[in-house]
Amino acid sequence: MEYYRRSPYVFTYWNQDGAIVLYNYNRHTKAVVSNEIMKILDMLTKKRNIQQISEALEIDKKDLTEALKHLVRLKMIHKVSVDNKDDLGITQVPWDPIDLAMQRQRSYGGRRPFSEREGKSPSPVKVVRGLSTLILNPPPNVDNHSNTFLRVLNERKSIRRYSTNKMSKDTLSHFLYHSARIKQFFRSKEGTLTNRTYPSGGARYPLEIYVSNNRISGIQKGIHYYDPLKHRLILLNKNKIYQKQFNSFLKHVQHPIMNREPDVVFIITAVFSRTVWKYDRLGVSLILSDLGSLYQTMYLVATELNLAPCPIGKTEEELVKNWLKLNWFEESHVGTFMLGLPEEN
Repeated sequence: MEYYRRSPYVFTYWNQDGAIVLYNYNRHTKAVVSNEIMKILDMLTKKRNIQQISEALEIDKKDLTEALKHLVRLKMIHKVSVDNKDDLGITQVPWDPIDLAMQRQRSYGGRRPFSEREGKSPSPVKVVRGLSTLILNPPPNVDNHSNTFLRVLNERKSIRRYSTNKMSKDTLSHFLYHSARIKQFFRSKEGTLTNRTYPSGGARYPLEIYVSNNRISGIQKGIHYYDPLKHRLILLNKNKIYQKQFNSFLKHVQHPIMNREPDVVFIITAVFSRTVWKYDRLGVSLILSDLGSLYQTMYLVATELNLAPCPIGKTEEELVKNWLKLNWFEESHVGTFMLGLPEEN
């Protein structure tokens, strides 16, 4: 006998018309439903069969079977007898719908059409009127820094157009060494932690970097893991299909600004348990803060090395999951950073 159970990742909310909407962020499915359907879902907190639901709610079995079939197709409920793609299995991460929605939205979300944005941008600065104003003097020679670090800060920018020349293997090595290596280990009451070239909340360092090589000679094309301890690349997958799909995703997101695929792409994932273990519900938010810290460090190093850096806000969780064979409840795509030589003026 078949049993049914509600997905643990279903949101319920009311739209502008007052209709009830179900949204499974894990599978990116949505449906407008009636109060009768909500009663069925309420029963499926625990596994039930058609007979039990029909008797409890006094619903005709034929109508109930049809409703359950549609809910299964939309991943709002699952047949317990089949593989449940929403089951966590063995995981160290206590996901709840809010945390998971925040993570999955990076893949499923996107920009509004330009027609809805043209000429309607909010003000880039806030106008504040206070009790008094103090004018701060800028430092001397603000546009002509002899200090390398201040010059790099001033020149940092996103570049999405690349040279016909190729980045060298040594340049990639220098970039990763200064951006993401482990500098040292240290002991704490929470165990052994690391110190790296960018900051991380609680020194948890949940981020991992995978290197997709498109054009750098002397390195096998494919996806590599960057080992930040031994400063080395470990080839994981040479499948060209995944690499082409990911490059197509980048070109689509950056069209028409980008002239070709970047020399190298850093696919950044998070091992969620490292941060959630300590910070619980604050974990996913802190991981994204860590990502911003890594991005800024990558920007500054790229600027110093005269490279063309640019991160991507949108993710491709499912493609990366399949490419790297990840359990996406444990480790998943959170960021992308493109790098190449800048186009000659």
